Amino acid sequence: MARPDREALRALGKALPPLGEARPLPGLDEYLEFYGLVFRRQLPGVDYRIGTVASGHYRLAVHCWQRVGARHNLLLVHGYLDHVGLYRHLIRHALARGCNVVAFDLPGHGLSTGTPVGIGAFREYGDAIRDVLAAVELPDLPWQAMAQSTGGAALIEFARHHPPWPFSGTVLLAPLLRPAGWWRVRGAHSLVHRFVDTVPRGFADNSGDRDFLAFVRRDPLQSHRIHLSWVGALRRWLAELPLQDLGVGPALLVQGDADTTVDWRYNLPRYGKLFPGLRIELVHGAGHQLANESQPLRERYLKVVDRYLGW
Repeated sequence: MARPDREALRALGKALPPLGEARPLPGLDEYLEFYGLVFRRQLPGVDYRIGTVASGHYRLAVHCWQRVGARHNLLLVHGYLDHVGLYRHLIRHALARGCNVVAFDLPGHGLSTGTPVGIGAFREYGDAIRDVLAAVELPDLPWQAMAQSTGGAALIEFARHHPPWPFSGTVLLAPLLRPAGWWRVRGAHSLVHRFVDTVPRGFADNSGDRDFLAFVRRDPLQSHRIHLSWVGALRRWLAELPLQDLGVGPALLVQGDADTTVDWRYNLPRYGKLFPGLRIELVHGAGHQLANESQPLRERYLKVVDRYLGW
């Protein structure tokens, strides 16, 4: 499939109607094909719709897949520098296990509006979850949540500021708290944030799937810069976050022991304070990008996820 042009994708994002309104969208079929988000061939009876939801001053691109005979609704929240187009493996898996799936591009990511990969405060991520859940119309089924990396931080902010917790099951994939090399990152941010808004982004080898790593490097929705507003927001979030029971019950936390993106040895016990009763599944050899790890490693941890969520 030919790679969509960046400008065509920008035009698609601007043309998206409010969620629930249907209109022809030139470029949508090309977008779905390129990112492997067409599931009706393997999974007949899956309906798809896309639209925007307002959240503060953002217009969030929200994707909904609904299938016949679903038993759960799943909210999927992606990580920093990612977007929904990179999560085809998890979406397909959840649909095949009898879930309706809602996924959205975080502010500044994918087809959503906002400063590219920037954010004013991490609370805006939690607000985005609130606004998406309020806007989607799906059958009255149990809700579950799955979040990768910064998506985990978004779920924490949602739990802190927008009770009650609607999810009967929660899965955190390599969730963010403190990044690896945090003291170096924080020091560099202190030195340069007054003078520049962005710094170059390096593409990490954070998965054993070589095809995925190559795909990301040619993905037209990837940012090649890190916005320092995100680092500043992370600093403030870590300084103010109470490491205490969120009051939302336990979660399953899946973590690769080859992850060099987050400081997982520091993070795991602190996530245990936020989610008492936390179950930790350590995946030997897995990197940070668990949503796009090699197929054997993905299949290994998804068996645990299936059992935990009752899929």
